[in-house]
Amino acid sequence: MTPDFKIVADGEDVTATIADRLLSLSIVDEDGTKSDRLELQIDDRDGRVAFPDMNASIEVWLGFKSQQLSYMGRYAVDQVKGAGPTQVLEVGCKPADMKSEVRAPQTRAWEDVTLQSIVAKIAAEAKLRPVVSASIASAHWGYIAQTAESNLHFLTRLAAPLDATAKPVGDALVVQKRGEGKSAAGDKLEPPSLTRSQLTSWRWDLDGRKIYRKIEAEWSEPGAGKRHLVTRGKDKPSKRLRHCYASKEEAERAADGALSAAARGALKISIEVAGFRPSLLAGASVKLDGLRPELNGEWHLTRVQHRFGGALFTSFEATKGAAL
Repeated sequence: MTPDFKIVADGEDVTATIADRLLSLSIVDEDGTKSDRLELQIDDRDGRVAFPDMNASIEVWLGFKSQQLSYMGRYAVDQVKGAGPTQVLEVGCKPADMKSEVRAPQTRAWEDVTLQSIVAKIAAEAKLRPVVSASIASAHWGYIAQTAESNLHFLTRLAAPLDATAKPVGDALVVQKRGEGKSAAGDKLEPPSLTRSQLTSWRWDLDGRKIYRKIEAEWSEPGAGKRHLVTRGKDKPSKRLRHCYASKEEAERAADGALSAAARGALKISIEVAGFRPSLLAGASVKLDGLRPELNGEWHLTRVQHRFGGALFTSFEATKGAAL
């Protein structure tokens, strides 16, 4: 099959214009605080390629000729650079949604709120649809301050102790617990399966420093000067969180999130797939089969990259718990 692509810039199909100049195209989908990226390398051999406007909209489709192409998303140009003497123009883009109001600094106080209500208010301000994992939607704060902090950074800070991520996806503001594998609509995603014969190469690593079966967190009783300890899990090895929390509720939430992260992230794998897999999404899951027993089963995708340049293929990084 012959790889194919389609690029629309500010509503205009420019595929034919750059077909003989596109050297490579890379899309990186990240789980967590890192922004997704689109990178284009264009042959500027005669210096006639016009610089794209900053914030120009770039939409991308990838796939194969004679088949329906897969829509890969809409991005906004935020960087242009070049190299010589080969005259290569490089265009970097971030998701168009990252230009929205969720990145504007805010100062305000939140009182007696749940995660669901916080996300709903911030999403409404940015004209996005709120999507929150049911397992963490009821997380509650009696009081929390947002001081000269963007809404996205604020949500990321709240999500971290819950072992969750926050990011705009399409027309939605998605806050979801890692490992649950849901779409931007909140629907459960059935993990795609890959067998040994569908992989080009893989490399795995077991980090014993990240294996914990018990998490301890301290909280301070207001006005009493006393510190208390909450525990999640049992047996050894154990870990005590460095931060002292303002309430028992916050300490329990942080301990639960840390235990969840420890249970999922000790074993890492990097894989080159033999082909293009648009169904792989960072934050979702993938099932592996045909490797050694410890590597088979469901993995949490932390990074997915699709690359076009003569060939079209996918690679990814993932984590899972270690059964020790």
